[in-house]
Amino acid sequence: MKISAARLSEIFRAMNQVRIGVVGDLMLDTYISGTASRLSQEAPVPVLRVRSQETRLGGAANVMHNLTSLAPAAKVFAFGVVGDDLHAETMRTLLRKGKISIDGVITDPTRRTTIKQRVIASGQQVVRMDVEDTHPIGGGVLQRLERRLLTGIRKGRFDALIFEDYAKGLLHADMLQRLTDEARRCGVYTSLDPHPGHPMCIRGLSLMTPNRMEAFGLAGQYCTDPADSVEQDAALREVADILLKGWSPDSLLITLGHQGMALFRKHRKLLVIPTVAREVFDVSGAGDTVISTLTLCRAAGASEQEAAMIANQAAGIVVGKIGTATTTPAEILAVMKETASCR
Repeated sequence: MKISAARLSEIFRAMNQVRIGVVGDLMLDTYISGTASRLSQEAPVPVLRVRSQETRLGGAANVMHNLTSLAPAAKVFAFGVVGDDLHAETMRTLLRKGKISIDGVITDPTRRTTIKQRVIASGQQVVRMDVEDTHPIGGGVLQRLERRLLTGIRKGRFDALIFEDYAKGLLHADMLQRLTDEARRCGVYTSLDPHPGHPMCIRGLSLMTPNRMEAFGLAGQYCTDPADSVEQDAALREVADILLKGWSPDSLLITLGHQGMALFRKHRKLLVIPTVAREVFDVSGAGDTVISTLTLCRAAGASEQEAAMIANQAAGIVVGKIGTATTTPAEILAVMKETASCR
């Protein structure tokens, strides 16, 4: 299947009219880069001469960043929890800078804002340090968050909702099921990027986007090596059947790394989208790009096949960049023309 340049432009224009809420674990990604040419006299470790430090939106906040990169005029609403600390102020500042609404960002003084610090020496990541609390968030905070979301759904403020689970204590099954049920009743598209370390069965989602390992984990199956082709991968099909029956999403898109993506739907033919990554530098954040692009495209009126193809191209661009990166419609259009995916 190919998409015409005119159709792509139509989808990209429509994406700018979408109103989309992102619910999930908010994080900051910090990159400390430099060169290491000698060992410390204090311990047998390299000494990094720092050249630059950069802080980016991460976790669910990276999904929001992806959305605003793809559709600068879209209305994006952040829903999540931060601590009462300086990192929370950095989070809010970066979200505001990206023109993302922060009315749904709630402060929990019992927690620290999650931050992942990466040290990069001569282009290679040498260590990552995580500052986070993963215990369940207090009921009062969650109730406030859920009330704001339910009010927004019922008042028609969202065209779509993305649930981004990093197993940091925010999302839980009962709340997500209530939000999903209300969203379906009100015609709001819902998508979930699940975490296998936080198993929960949410029925009636519009879309699920696990990677291969996550899909096997969610299905309670041992993750086998992939077959030579996706079409011949009996274990993958079995896992997809388990998830389609148990979770009952409208669409299940499993990302498969170098094998591309597989779109499963009940009683419909499997759709395989081959990979388009030319050179992989960093896969962190690729799943964020997939769910943000797919959801945005579907909310803008793209078909499942069109949305999957565009998301596949977007992910291929992002893994060719270092860190939690994003892409733009111009980049996607250029690559689709280059790979003859666009006519």
